Amino acid sequence: MLSGFISPDSIKVDLESSEKEESFAELLEVLVAKNPELNRREAMDALVAREEKMSTAVFPLVAVPHALCSSAGNTLVAMGVSRSGIEFDSPEPETNPEHPVVNVIFEILFEEKDTETHLHLLRDILEIVSKPDFVKNVLQAKTSREVYDLIESMEM
Repeated sequence: MLSGFISPDSIKVDLESSEKEESFAELLEVLVAKNPELNRREAMDALVAREEKMSTAVFPLVAVPHALCSSAGNTLVAMGVSRSGIEFDSPEPETNPEHPVVNVIFEILFEEKDTETHLHLLRDILEIVSKPDFVKNVLQAKTSREVYDLIESMEM
């Protein structure tokens, strides 16, 4: 369950970033604050390299940048909310060249030993974000606790 990997202090409800890579770095700081052993450079390089392979804007208004990172220790998750939106590349540029705007970002770092956990977590995130009004309710939330409580209620 997603709520087992995040807490209110790993959710940033007002991302300041206006660009994709800036948002990666901003959420990385949330992860480093809770996991000081996390290597910023390794994590950022891994996130950018993964994004270059294929866009992680996987659902309308939602992106899930994720990458293998040996200094993660375990599977780490941060969530960010951008009220103004951040432009991502299209996940299918050949058929849909439009650049989607993303308001909700789940950033995941994991070690190779956590691949199965990572896949379950991706499934859980997609299940939650596909529920009607999820993004709308997240954007209306004023605090990280409200977002966390929303996620927890949707997992039941």
